[in-house]
Amino acid sequence: MAQRLLSLDIRAEVVCAVMLSRSKKPPTVVGCGISVPVGDNIVQALEEVLQQVKYNGEPCRVSFGAEHFYFRNLTFPFSDKRKIDKILTIELEDQVLVDMDKVIADSLVTGQKEDSAAVVAAMVDRSFLRQRLDELAALGIDPNIVAVSSVQTALQLSRNKKEKDFVLLDVGCQRFTMFVMAAGQMRLVRTMVFDDGNGANYTIDKNSQQISARRPNRIAETFKTMGKDINHTLFALEDAKFDLPIYLTGALAGVKDSRQHLKKNLGRRVIHCDLAGINVEIGPGSGLWRVDLMTAPLALGLRASKKQSGFNFRKDEFAKKANLSKYRKLAPQIGVSIAVVLVLTIGYLWNDYYNRKNQLQALEQQSREIFSQTLPEVSRIVDPVQQLTVKVRELKQGALGDNVLERDIRVLDMLAELSTQIPETLQVQIVRMVVDDQGLLLRGLTDNFNSVDGLKRVLEKSAYFSVVTINSANLATRGTGVRFELKLELNRG
Repeated sequence: MAQRLLSLDIRAEVVCAVMLSRSKKPPTVVGCGISVPVGDNIVQALEEVLQQVKYNGEPCRVSFGAEHFYFRNLTFPFSDKRKIDKILTIELEDQVLVDMDKVIADSLVTGQKEDSAAVVAAMVDRSFLRQRLDELAALGIDPNIVAVSSVQTALQLSRNKKEKDFVLLDVGCQRFTMFVMAAGQMRLVRTMVFDDGNGANYTIDKNSQQISARRPNRIAETFKTMGKDINHTLFALEDAKFDLPIYLTGALAGVKDSRQHLKKNLGRRVIHCDLAGINVEIGPGSGLWRVDLMTAPLALGLRASKKQSGFNFRKDEFAKKANLSKYRKLAPQIGVSIAVVLVLTIGYLWNDYYNRKNQLQALEQQSREIFSQTLPEVSRIVDPVQQLTVKVRELKQGALGDNVLERDIRVLDMLAELSTQIPETLQVQIVRMVVDDQGLLLRGLTDNFNSVDGLKRVLEKSAYFSVVTINSANLATRGTGVRFELKLELNRG
């Protein structure tokens, strides 16, 4: 696990960054930054927050405002996320008006039964995602995770709090997003605009980073309108509980009396959302900590891994490419290791060659000594093995004489054929064999007369013999068994 991790939350009205140190538990915030974009210049705001957190190429995660995404609730007859993602686009085509070729979708499994799964699907425009990733790449940032703002906050709250049924309300300067949680699972995500152009237009001051309203006298009206939209949404949910508590985060959470305004209009408990102190420590010298703005990037940074529950749009053509730059520092160590292995391999091969060469010379010397002892009359030794083979062949031919049979069949060949043909199941003992140019005469001892017949039958199958005759078969005069004599005529065909 990386020791430091940068988590960015990028929205139209503000860019926030949190640098986490995960070398110990709980993780510690070692840097945080806030910058307000001027117009649409997100890049300048990113540069400012990177300077504030002293970014130095650490792993990064990014979330974008929920207003850039489309959300739909679906049900699938299985719960395997890999299978869901394969058919997610097909299922969404009939439910959305956008061109599915222009968006990229991801899913979040929010509930499972025996034969079905509830899913919240999110879609984002491919051109928007490409533009933002290109802007980040220009600053040397290649995020591992691309997620939706505050989704991870809601999931983190469901793991930390005893309450599993609640609403997380992320209120920005012009719109708010509701995350309805039921039984610890995300039930609904919905973004609504509360600034219709006639109400209070809220902005974050570039210098003071404080929320300001164009018409402060309409602040109460803003929260009243917001409360109606929230109640209407919750009443439309059949399984939503009436007394769901509201966790408040986002830019307008810092407005004075914001919780009191919401509580008055909603008739529910409104709780300020703060993950610090529960999951993480705020380190000294980390910078200005604004809980209303920092909660979203903090929750994203606390996500255990990209496989943990949550959206991640770094997939398909946006999947992160393999980056070998992080291995450049290891190049000298890798080179030294390869050199050591290469030297050891060469040394081993040379030692093996040297030993085998000595063994070969020793064997050659032994063969010459054996040849000299066997044939002392030969003075010129060129190839001991070949010369000895020729001499043995000559001795065989001279010793056998007339016993060299027709068709170049030799006595050794006859013995080999008998050994092959006679099965081990026959109890046969050959006591005498006479070989001439006509064939063989075998005398031996076996256990019974049936074995003699069996021996005759198996030898008749040999291609070496044309006729096999039993000359005699008598009971042994001493002991038990049968003495026999077989005549085998050579096959002259």
